[in-house]
Amino acid sequence: MNIKNIHLAYFSATFSTKRIVREIASQFQKPVIEYDITSDVLKDDVSLGSDGDLLIVCVPSYAGRVPEMAVRSLRRFLGNNTPAIIVSVYGNRAYDDTLIELKDLVESNGFKLLSAAAVIAQHSIFPKIAEGRPNADDMEKLHDFASKSRELLLKIPKMSAVSRLMVKGNRPYRDTKPIPLHPEGSRGKCTSCHACVKMCPVGAITMEEPYKTNEKKCISCGRCVVVCPEHARHFGGLLYKAVSWKFEKAYSEPKQPEFFYVNV
Repeated sequence: MNIKNIHLAYFSATFSTKRIVREIASQFQKPVIEYDITSDVLKDDVSLGSDGDLLIVCVPSYAGRVPEMAVRSLRRFLGNNTPAIIVSVYGNRAYDDTLIELKDLVESNGFKLLSAAAVIAQHSIFPKIAEGRPNADDMEKLHDFASKSRELLLKIPKMSAVSRLMVKGNRPYRDTKPIPLHPEGSRGKCTSCHACVKMCPVGAITMEEPYKTNEKKCISCGRCVVVCPEHARHFGGLLYKAVSWKFEKAYSEPKQPEFFYVNV
């Protein structure tokens, strides 16, 4: 197949997912159209054809599932036996059912999966876990993944004849529960620049009190921690310290990326 345009759809609160999907797309050396679905749910459908288009979807694993906000936007992408690559990014614990949920979501909308990957990035809540990931070795493996995916495409005349890609995961998907850990703001450090207010995907921070977090709205994505220029936001508290100690003890051993390819 001759690919003319690469369409990137990504949910990237702390920007690791964005970096990863762009790295994959760069190896195809084709024009790129981006859809950042982190802050805004798509209101209009995006229809892609069977000849010339490639969709690459990259999302983080939130408690082993695709983020709910991402699901709503991804339903707007409509394919017609359009080739697609899916990527789950996780913080070295497990991606659980994220990849298979993403596969089901994309396939149900008319796309045919070419390949899939589960990639490790620094944990957004417990940053000591997978610190510095993806590293140079991860990037080299991503380049190899993209190259193999590109080569597969050249061997396929029509995606409609391709068998279904198999990935890891379970159905029904695991149940999700709200994460009881939320970023805190320092009133003393906060300068009311409102960077966190403007970039919070769910509007959990107000202009009037940017040092506070609405825990009912917060999805614990960690974006406000990353974008604050004064480092006035962080995860903390007694519960966080207790959970952090257990988490770091259980998941410090580095995991490696996993890759899946369709049989041709």
